[in-house]
Amino acid sequence: MINNVEVLLVAKDNRLYFFDALTEIDVISGSELKEIATHDKNDTRLLSRYQLIIFMDSGFNPEYARIVKKYSSARLVLFFWNKLTHEKLDLLSDTKKDGIIDDYYSFDPIEAKKYGLYHNSTFYKSCVDLTTQTPQYDLFFGGSNKGRRNIAHVLKEKLGNLGLSLNLFIIEGDEGNKNKGYLPYHQFLDFLSLTNGILEIMQEEQHGLTLRTMEALFFQKKLVTTNLEIKRYYFYHPDNIFILGHDALEGLPAFMNKPHKQLNSNMIRFFEPDLWIQRFFCTEKLEDNYLYFDSLEQK
Repeated sequence: MINNVEVLLVAKDNRLYFFDALTEIDVISGSELKEIATHDKNDTRLLSRYQLIIFMDSGFNPEYARIVKKYSSARLVLFFWNKLTHEKLDLLSDTKKDGIIDDYYSFDPIEAKKYGLYHNSTFYKSCVDLTTQTPQYDLFFGGSNKGRRNIAHVLKEKLGNLGLSLNLFIIEGDEGNKNKGYLPYHQFLDFLSLTNGILEIMQEEQHGLTLRTMEALFFQKKLVTTNLEIKRYYFYHPDNIFILGHDALEGLPAFMNKPHKQLNSNMIRFFEPDLWIQRFFCTEKLEDNYLYFDSLEQK
């Protein structure tokens, strides 16, 4: 419960990423929601206690919203925390025709503005304390291929020429946690304990903040990113974030050797679950300050 509002998050899997560490809101998978509606009428009555139900786009099926509508008068939100691909845009169009979703949000402020959606950032909760180990690598990139494998290997060679090491963990497929080689998130984070920084390779025309950015902020790791827009966010500091395609690559070794700049704690807290939820009740569409420039005073 947040500010006396009961909130439910419906995700592809309630054990993905840091979701099992969320205590501020309830989390359920779409398949569990279907099971409740099919087999347990007592649990369906519990759905009526929620005032806000947020469906994550990954794994979302409009059927889930129809199920909820039978048992709850909650405001229903579809939150896109992935890039709006053609498939996602079809989902957006189809659900708008049905009128089953009350509001739509995107984690990407530029795409939100482009498609007339509300914007809310991604969110994060630190679910582990990273073990203190002597780093074995300068940078780590981990994630699904999504067209990034070749870029990662080219960068690995270029970084090697600069005397920097890059550890790569790339899996194939578009099935998320069903992909061969997928690691549970807690095991994935073990890689971060062995590196000084995180490499973030954005998908084409993606601008929203990813989990890689959140991990860098919350675990105080250096971030090397292809996100050219990140310089416009209030937490940007050149000692912490190196922008490929903007900063001269030969300056990367010096960047990695600089101490991490400690940020105002409010800059990080902005992305924690309770504040993320509160922003769903700010119904003003962000037309001008849509990248949250200087939304928190940097001290």
